[in-house]
Amino acid sequence: MRTFSLTKTAPANQARTGAVLRAALDRHGITHRVCGDGVERGCLATTMEGAPRVYITAHNSSRHIVRNGYDLPEAGHIGFTAVVTTETGTSLVWNGPDAELPPAQDAESCARSVAAYLGLSPFFCPSCHDYGQVEIFHPSTDALTGHRPCEDVLCARRGERRAAHAATARARHDAEQAAHECTGHSCCPPF
Repeated sequence: MRTFSLTKTAPANQARTGAVLRAALDRHGITHRVCGDGVERGCLATTMEGAPRVYITAHNSSRHIVRNGYDLPEAGHIGFTAVVTTETGTSLVWNGPDAELPPAQDAESCARSVAAYLGLSPFFCPSCHDYGQVEIFHPSTDALTGHRPCEDVLCARRGERRAAHAATARARHDAEQAAHECTGHSCCPPF
């Protein structure tokens, strides 16, 4: 897998979003390049053969100045956005500012969304293995002590959609039951 990057000019002791984002994209098998000129300047762009190009940008705010680029200081990180533009329009693949995550989690969620969009891998939550609950183990005995809700943004949103769908189905079933009129002793259980 080949990745392209620009030479870093930032101080070596300053944590940057570019390294975190490139590592997350590499883990998901997404080839990418740094856009260095024109309108695309300061973005990372996917380079998957036969797939639309996804542009990823980091947003940062320090001293009330909002900056955009892909390699910004982690301090003041607002979020990554991933956008794809086709002949029919522009769509948002990932909107990190809405998620309000730390840079590493934001980069991982962004990379998973881009991978799912490009059809590289179906979404699978590494935190809870798609159960919606993360198991908590005792630190010394490794005994299961409880569960907590999964905090992964995509997993939580999917859980919210499932809960809303279940509530709608339950409400529809309750409405049908309330509207039902029995026609005799063999109409409704128990028989």
